[in-house]
Amino acid sequence: MKLLLKSPVVRNKAGFTTIELLIVMAIIGILTALGVQSYLSTRNPARDAARAVHATLFQLRSNAVSNTQARRMILNSSQQLVMQSAVRCSETDASKWTDLGTVPLSLNSYGRLVQLSTTTPGINPVVVCFTSRGLAAPSGRLTLREGTRIYNVDVALGGGVRTSGS
Repeated sequence: MKLLLKSPVVRNKAGFTTIELLIVMAIIGILTALGVQSYLSTRNPARDAARAVHATLFQLRSNAVSNTQARRMILNSSQQLVMQSAVRCSETDASKWTDLGTVPLSLNSYGRLVQLSTTTPGINPVVVCFTSRGLAAPSGRLTLREGTRIYNVDVALGGGVRTSGS
Protein backbone atom coordinates (compact mmCIF):
# COMPACT_ATOMS: atom_id res chain seq x y z
CA MET A 1 0.00 0.00 0.00
CA LYS A 2 1.32 3.28 -1.03
CA LEU A 3 0.96 6.37 1.09
CA LEU A 4 0.45 9.54 -0.75
CA LEU A 5 1.96 12.49 0.98
CA LYS A 6 0.87 15.92 0.02
CA SER A 7 3.71 18.27 -0.58
CA PRO A 8 3.46 21.50 1.38
CA VAL A 9 2.77 24.66 -0.54
CA VAL A 10 6.01 26.51 -1.00
CA ARG A 11 5.72 30.30 -0.97
CA ASN A 12 8.22 32.56 -2.59
CA LYS A 13 9.89 34.53 0.28
CA ALA A 14 12.08 36.75 -1.86
CA GLY A 15 11.20 40.12 -0.19
CA PHE A 16 9.84 41.93 2.82
CA THR A 17 6.23 42.49 3.61
CA THR A 18 4.76 45.96 3.72
CA ILE A 19 4.35 45.78 7.51
CA GLU A 20 8.03 44.91 7.99
CA LEU A 21 9.11 47.82 5.79
CA LEU A 22 6.83 50.27 7.64
CA ILE A 23 8.19 49.17 11.02
CA VAL A 24 11.81 49.56 9.88
CA MET A 25 11.05 53.00 8.39
CA ALA A 26 9.34 54.11 11.63
CA ILE A 27 12.35 53.02 13.71
CA ILE A 28 14.77 54.84 11.38
CA GLY A 29 12.58 57.97 11.52
CA ILE A 30 12.49 57.97 15.32
CA LEU A 31 16.27 57.49 15.59
CA THR A 32 16.89 60.26 13.05
CA ALA A 33 14.61 62.68 14.90
CA LEU A 34 16.39 61.96 18.19
CA GLY A 35 19.80 62.41 16.57
CA VAL A 36 18.91 65.73 14.93
CA GLN A 37 17.40 67.06 18.17
CA SER A 38 20.51 66.03 20.09
CA TYR A 39 22.80 67.66 17.52
CA LEU A 40 20.88 70.94 17.49
CA SER A 41 20.90 71.13 21.28
CA THR A 42 24.71 70.95 21.25
CA ARG A 43 24.98 73.94 18.90
CA ASN A 44 25.53 77.06 20.94
CA PRO A 45 26.72 80.07 18.93
CA ALA A 46 27.39 82.21 22.02
CA ARG A 47 29.59 79.55 23.60
CA ASP A 48 31.43 78.97 20.32
CA ALA A 49 32.04 82.71 19.90
CA ALA A 50 33.24 83.00 23.53
CA ARG A 51 35.72 80.18 22.93
CA ALA A 52 36.98 81.86 19.75
CA VAL A 53 37.48 85.16 21.63
CA HIS A 54 39.23 83.36 24.48
CA ALA A 55 41.67 81.63 22.11
CA THR A 56 42.28 84.86 20.19
CA LEU A 57 43.09 86.74 23.40
CA PHE A 58 45.65 84.08 24.32
CA GLN A 59 47.22 84.44 20.87
CA LEU A 60 47.13 88.25 21.09
CA ARG A 61 48.94 88.22 24.44
CA SER A 62 51.55 85.80 23.12
CA ASN A 63 52.13 88.01 20.07
CA ALA A 64 52.48 91.10 22.27
CA VAL A 65 55.22 89.46 24.32
CA SER A 66 57.07 87.87 21.41
CA ASN A 67 57.03 91.05 19.27
CA THR A 68 57.51 93.47 22.22
CA GLN A 69 54.64 95.60 20.97
CA ALA A 70 51.24 96.41 22.36
CA ARG A 71 48.33 94.41 20.97
CA ARG A 72 44.71 95.30 21.53
CA MET A 73 41.26 94.06 20.65
CA ILE A 74 38.45 96.53 20.10
CA LEU A 75 34.75 96.08 19.47
CA ASN A 76 33.90 98.31 16.52
CA SER A 77 30.53 99.81 15.63
CA SER A 78 29.65 96.92 13.29
CA GLN A 79 29.94 94.38 16.13
CA GLN A 80 33.25 92.98 14.94
CA LEU A 81 36.30 92.36 17.08
CA VAL A 82 39.35 93.99 15.50
CA MET A 83 42.93 93.20 16.50
CA GLN A 84 45.46 96.03 16.32
CA SER A 85 49.11 96.68 17.17
CA ALA A 86 51.10 99.75 18.20
CA VAL A 87 54.23 100.58 20.17
CA ARG A 88 52.40 101.01 23.49
CA CYS A 89 48.89 100.69 24.89
CA SER A 90 48.78 104.37 25.87
CA GLU A 91 48.88 105.42 22.20
CA THR A 92 45.90 107.74 21.61
CA ASP A 93 46.48 108.55 17.94
CA ALA A 94 44.32 106.13 15.92
CA SER A 95 46.67 106.40 12.93
CA LYS A 96 49.47 104.79 14.97
CA TRP A 97 47.48 101.58 15.42
CA THR A 98 47.87 98.95 12.70
CA ASP A 99 44.99 96.58 11.98
CA LEU A 100 45.96 92.92 12.24
CA GLY A 101 42.57 91.54 11.20
CA THR A 102 39.24 90.64 12.72
CA VAL A 103 38.19 87.75 14.91
CA PRO A 104 35.96 85.38 12.90
CA LEU A 105 32.83 84.79 14.97
CA SER A 106 29.66 82.95 14.04
CA LEU A 107 27.25 85.47 15.53
CA ASN A 108 24.17 84.29 13.66
CA SER A 109 23.25 80.62 13.60
CA TYR A 110 19.80 79.25 12.79
CA GLY A 111 18.32 82.72 13.19
CA ARG A 112 19.76 83.15 16.70
CA LEU A 113 21.77 86.35 16.98
CA VAL A 114 24.62 86.69 19.45
CA GLN A 115 25.00 90.19 20.91
CA LEU A 116 28.41 91.50 21.91
CA SER A 117 28.92 94.15 24.57
CA THR A 118 31.81 95.38 26.67
CA THR A 119 32.17 97.19 29.98
CA THR A 120 34.31 99.93 28.47
CA PRO A 121 32.25 102.88 27.14
CA GLY A 122 33.14 104.74 23.95
CA ILE A 123 32.76 104.72 20.20
CA ASN A 124 35.37 101.98 19.74
CA PRO A 125 35.45 100.35 23.16
CA VAL A 126 38.70 98.59 23.91
CA VAL A 127 38.09 95.07 25.10
CA VAL A 128 41.69 94.71 26.22
CA CYS A 129 45.20 95.89 25.38
CA PHE A 130 48.22 93.69 26.16
CA THR A 131 51.52 95.43 26.83
CA SER A 132 54.85 94.10 25.59
CA ARG A 133 55.17 92.31 28.94
CA GLY A 134 51.84 90.52 28.53
CA LEU A 135 49.97 92.61 31.09
CA ALA A 136 46.45 93.79 30.34
CA ALA A 137 45.78 97.51 30.31
CA PRO A 138 42.92 97.91 31.15
CA SER A 139 41.36 94.70 32.35
CA GLY A 140 38.23 94.05 30.36
CA ARG A 141 35.11 91.98 29.95
CA LEU A 142 33.36 90.97 26.77
CA THR A 143 29.80 89.70 27.16
CA LEU A 144 28.23 87.43 24.54
CA ARG A 145 24.47 87.10 24.89
CA GLU A 146 22.17 84.79 22.96
CA GLY A 147 18.64 84.43 24.28
CA THR A 148 18.94 83.39 27.92
CA ARG A 149 22.56 82.24 27.60
CA ILE A 150 25.27 84.68 28.68
CA TYR A 151 29.02 84.10 28.37
CA ASN A 152 31.63 86.44 29.80
CA VAL A 153 35.25 86.56 28.67
CA ASP A 154 37.21 88.33 31.43
CA VAL A 155 40.79 89.57 31.17
CA ALA A 156 42.63 90.30 34.42
CA LEU A 157 45.32 92.96 34.82
CA GLY A 158 47.98 90.26 34.93
CA GLY A 159 46.93 89.09 31.45
CA GLY A 160 44.98 86.00 32.48
CA VAL A 161 41.86 85.16 30.46
CA ARG A 162 38.79 83.40 31.88
CA THR A 163 35.53 82.41 30.22
CA SER A 164 32.43 81.81 32.28
CA GLY A 165 28.89 81.06 31.22
CA SER A 166 25.41 80.84 32.62
